[in-house]
Amino acid sequence: MTTPLDAGGGPAAALLAAHNELERQGSPDAMGHWMRVNCLIHPDDDIFAFFANHALAKNPVREYLADGWRTLSELMVLLEGIDRPLLRMGRVLEFGAGFGRFTRHLARVLPGRLTASDVLPGTPEFLRDTFGVKAFASARDPAGLRLPETYDLVFVLSVFTHLPMHQWTPWLRALEGALAPGGLLVFTVHNEAFSRDLGVQFDADGTKFLTSSESPSVDGEVYGTTLTTRAWVEAEVVRALGRPARAYAERAFWHGQDAVVIERPA
Repeated sequence: MTTPLDAGGGPAAALLAAHNELERQGSPDAMGHWMRVNCLIHPDDDIFAFFANHALAKNPVREYLADGWRTLSELMVLLEGIDRPLLRMGRVLEFGAGFGRFTRHLARVLPGRLTASDVLPGTPEFLRDTFGVKAFASARDPAGLRLPETYDLVFVLSVFTHLPMHQWTPWLRALEGALAPGGLLVFTVHNEAFSRDLGVQFDADGTKFLTSSESPSVDGEVYGTTLTTRAWVEAEVVRALGRPARAYAERAFWHGQDAVVIERPA
C-alpha cells in the first residue's frame, strides 16, 4: 500500500521509522522524554508527510510534534479570552483528529475527558491504542454521523477550511448537535486578508473552493481547499443555526486561520 511518505522518497520514511523505533525503545534520545507525551507518529499521517515533503522543513519530526504543542497553546489562549478555560472543560471532542498531531498534547491535559474522531480508516484504533483516548469513526456525510455522547467543547481544526460550501450548513448543525447545553463549538476558517495576500480572488458570494489540499488520502472534490470572507462565514452561521457566533477571532491558529466560536443555549 502506498503511503503519503512515498511521495517524498526513501529518506522521509526512513527518518520516521527510526524516530518511532527510538520512541518504542524508550531511548534517551526519544522526543517523548522531553515533550512528555507519546510521540509515535503513524506512517500514514498526511500531516507528517506534508512537513516531511515541505521544502523548508529542516527537522520534520520535531516540527510536526511542536506544531501540535503550538495548537494547544493557541486553543488555551482563545478559550481564556472568552472566560471558558480549557482545563475546566468536562467532556471534549476533537473532531477531525487525523492520526493525532494534536490529540497527543490534548490527551495529556484532559486525562479521561477527551474523545477523538476522524473519517480516515485506522484513525480511531490508532488514537485509542496510542494516546489512551476514546475514539470513534466519523462519517463523510453529516447525516451518517453517530455520536456516543454530548460534549462541553467540540474543537474542529482545519476541517471547514476544506469542505465545499454546500456542506457547511449540515455539518454546522450536526456538530452543534454534539454539544451539551452551554457547550462550545470551535472551528477554524482561512483568514480573509491572508487569502487575499496570496492572490486569491473570491467569487461574488465571498467564497473560493479549490479541488486540492495537503491531504491526498481524500478526493479533492469533497475535501479541497476552502477560502472564505469573514462576512460569508458569519452569515453562514446565522443561516445554519439561526443566531450569530459568540466570538470570531482573527488569526487565532497557525499563521492564517481564524477561529469561530458557537455556544449552544443552556
